[in-house]
Amino acid sequence: MKHESIELLSRYLKIDTANPPGNEARGVDFFTEILDREEISYKIYEPSPGRCSLRAVIPGTGEKGPVILLNHIDVVPAKADQWSSNPFGGEVKNGYIHGRGALDMKGQGIMEFMAFLEIWRKRLRPVRDIIFLAVADEETDGTCGVRHLMEKHPDDFNADLVLNEGGYLTNELLPNRQVFMVSTAEKGACWLRLKISGPPGHGSLPHGNNALEKLIQGLNRLLLRERTPVITNIVAEFFKRIGEESEGLKPYISDDKPETLIQCLSEMGWIRKQHIAAMITNTISVNVLNAGMKTNIIPDQAEAELDIRLLPGQDPDEFVNEIARTINDKNIKISFIEKGFANNSPINKEVFSIIEKVMIENYPDAIVVPSLDFGNSDSRFFRENGIVAYGVNPSLLSSDDLKMFHGNNEKISEENMIKGTKVYSLIVKALCL
Repeated sequence: MKHESIELLSRYLKIDTANPPGNEARGVDFFTEILDREEISYKIYEPSPGRCSLRAVIPGTGEKGPVILLNHIDVVPAKADQWSSNPFGGEVKNGYIHGRGALDMKGQGIMEFMAFLEIWRKRLRPVRDIIFLAVADEETDGTCGVRHLMEKHPDDFNADLVLNEGGYLTNELLPNRQVFMVSTAEKGACWLRLKISGPPGHGSLPHGNNALEKLIQGLNRLLLRERTPVITNIVAEFFKRIGEESEGLKPYISDDKPETLIQCLSEMGWIRKQHIAAMITNTISVNVLNAGMKTNIIPDQAEAELDIRLLPGQDPDEFVNEIARTINDKNIKISFIEKGFANNSPINKEVFSIIEKVMIENYPDAIVVPSLDFGNSDSRFFRENGIVAYGVNPSLLSSDDLKMFHGNNEKISEENMIKGTKVYSLIVKALCL
């Protein structure tokens, strides 16, 4: 018989909750069927038809404040013709569970649910309420998800701690040690629209003011601009903790200077690692480009959409001014699609040490470190309300696994699901019993 977490994830992945449009009510139905059978009470929030979130609670003694096990039901879309299997097939083969959301983040959602169910089934009495919270709309802006919940139902989500996506375990940083990253901070999502207009014309008679060409030239100047590394406090702490195990980082451990760390990372080749680079620079990705209606017509307008992720301490307005100077074309108009700031939670020594203890008991070679998440999650809404939120996922992920987030052929290993479920349950019990 398959492990229950594998069976549940396989079923969950068969539910298409691609956002847009979301249809998270389908995912809520999946959970409520189990909750009804287990006789666990719950509450459903539906700000618009089909866009549902679910809150279930195991009551505690009240000695400590609640813990929220947060996960999102929606996933990004998948193009079936680019996958080797049905992205919504939930197929279990060759030691993996395949499907959109296996990593982001239905797999962790099932780990959280299994931890929740284990405490309920064993009739354990926690010292705090344990809230299982599966939400809609994380993959856009949370308007039908956590943003709505915190604005309209804040009293339902008072908590001491939120455990969410963001962290993971890797064995690719140190030769003989695993590094477990607990995400205590996130970069700010700053999405921009660049737009330019120009005179149309016949494609056989280029006039030098082609809107699309001008936009491409401006984007090219932006993308070729050298990105200056910035060492934030959280990143400095990250490298201090792993530095004792890395010969290449010893000079930084000796003098504790940001410029020394940058030099070390450069000499080690780490500065070229995709995810290290994202931790120390503001990133820019041109992801949408629109222009033209016909091959032989010079377009009269062109626009691009940029996904920019800003480090802690960066001001979006100042960064946009810098972009405008780099593009150096007053005809290209820049506007915000989304304007976000980096967010972080302080390191709660008691909580952090509990997580660290459990991880080391199960991964004796692990070093547990606070980390900066290069993505964006629903943790920001809780942090804005003064609630500590950590990204905690006890899965061992490779750089190839990370490429599957929002990529093709997303899958999670059965080993990760089985051990991840066990370790996640131990973390929750250590925090709550």
